[in-house]
Amino acid sequence: MSDKDDLSLKDTDDLLHKPNDDLKWRESYYFNWVDIENKISGFSTIGILPNEKKREFVFLLFHEDKMEVYYKEPFLENYIDDVNIMLKDKALSYKLIKPLDMWQISFKSRKFTFDITFKSRFPIHSFGKDSSASWHQHFESSGVVNGEISFRNGKQVNINGYGQRDKSWGTRDWHQFDQWFAGHFQFNNWSCGFRKDHLKDEVLLSGYIAEEAGNIPISQIEITTTNDNDQFNSPLTSIYRITDEMGKIYNIKAERIGKKSFIRFVREFSGGYTELFEQMAIMKNLDTGEIGSGMFEQLRTSK
Repeated sequence: MSDKDDLSLKDTDDLLHKPNDDLKWRESYYFNWVDIENKISGFSTIGILPNEKKREFVFLLFHEDKMEVYYKEPFLENYIDDVNIMLKDKALSYKLIKPLDMWQISFKSRKFTFDITFKSRFPIHSFGKDSSASWHQHFESSGVVNGEISFRNGKQVNINGYGQRDKSWGTRDWHQFDQWFAGHFQFNNWSCGFRKDHLKDEVLLSGYIAEEAGNIPISQIEITTTNDNDQFNSPLTSIYRITDEMGKIYNIKAERIGKKSFIRFVREFSGGYTELFEQMAIMKNLDTGEIGSGMFEQLRTSK
């Protein structure tokens, strides 16, 4: 059933929430972007873990077959209930322009400055309470991305494309998953966001197809992945057969934009480790031939 607006979301949900006492309670903001013409893509996330007394700052930029990486986990001395204070450090900052609609993402390094605005283009979709074992609440939105990169040598490149944002809060513990798959697909008149969790005893699917008229939940996703022959066997392409609750089927192929347009995050835990691969991708609608863009993600657990 289509929903033109998710009435459970409020403007205050784009602000910070009161944490519970769980050590792994986390609130996070995430944005990605792809400019196909200029071959620029990337993503960024800022996470706040008040009970662990730290924050996480991540920024990845892929351009001209190069990868720029920024990753910091600074100590959090004082938790302040203000997004425009908590979501910035000396290099990376998020600025809230209009709740549930527009944000500004800025990054500065010795090589370049990066500045974009993200404006939602379809209705925001709430995944609902506890739709995944790695959050209590989660929502996503497709958006239009505009901005520029200014390099130290004077070169400037405009950025125009599509992207995805999400917001999560609640307890997050990666090692409980055997694996998960996630994706963001951007086409001119529709988008898709999903998460498919594989746990010991069950498979949990949540996601949606978004259009200007509203959002339709997903009922099924079949995924076939081909891995690269690199040292990590990293995901190189994936084919998705998506069925929404109205019975419409989408066949989508995701292929990494370039050889280096992915990142691998590793987290160790007692008895094993997790690998999270995130790839920025060219998407192809196999039914219509339309070319889009986006991200495909896979987590694996080794014990």
